[in-house]
Amino acid sequence: MTGTILILAAVGYLLGSFNSAIVVSRLILKADIRTMGSGNAGLTNSLRCMGVKPTLLVLVGDIAKAVIACVIGGMLFGPMGKLIAGSFAIIGHMFPLYFQFKGGKGILVGGTMIAVFDLRIFCIVMIFFFLLVGITKWVSLGSIVATSLAPFLTLYFYRGDEMLLPMAVLLFVMAAGVIYMHRANIVRIMHGEENKFSLHSGKKK
Repeated sequence: MTGTILILAAVGYLLGSFNSAIVVSRLILKADIRTMGSGNAGLTNSLRCMGVKPTLLVLVGDIAKAVIACVIGGMLFGPMGKLIAGSFAIIGHMFPLYFQFKGGKGILVGGTMIAVFDLRIFCIVMIFFFLLVGITKWVSLGSIVATSLAPFLTLYFYRGDEMLLPMAVLLFVMAAGVIYMHRANIVRIMHGEENKFSLHSGKKK
C-alpha cells in the first residue's frame, strides 16, 4: 500500500507541476503570467491578462492534468487514490517543479479533483461558488468558501465508510493549503479592496 501511495503522490505532483497558465503565456505572449496582473499563474489572472481564447487552453490543460491524475489514482487505489493523486496535483500546481516552485492557487485543479471524486459534492460546492461570485464578484471568496465546504460534505456523504477519516483529513489539509494560498486575498476582502471579476476582463486589443 505504501508503494502505491508514493507512486500516486509522485504521479500527481509531476502532472500538477505542468502549469498551463505559465506555458500558454510563454508560448502566446512570450512572457510569464507570473509577471503580469496579480502575478498568479491561474485561470482568473489568465483571463484578465490574456483574454478568452488563451484562457481556454489554460482551462483545458489544468482540467486534463487533474483528471488524468485522479483517474490513475482511482484505478490503483479507489476513491482514496483519487484524492491522493489529485491532492498532489494541487501541490504540484501551487509549487511546480518545472517553474521554480511558484505556481497558482489550485482552485481549478482542486475543483476538478472533487468532480472526479464525487459529483454530488462538486455540484453543491459549485452552487455556493457561483452564488457568492454572482453576489460579490469576488472569485477568491467563492473559491475559499467552496473549498472549505468539500471536507464537511465528504464527512456527510461518506459517513460509515472505512476510509472516511483519511479522506476527510486529506481534504481538510488540502482546503487549508488552498485557503493559505489566498491569504492576501482574504486581507483585501476584509478591507473591501479585492479585485472584482468581470466578463469584460481580458487582454486589450
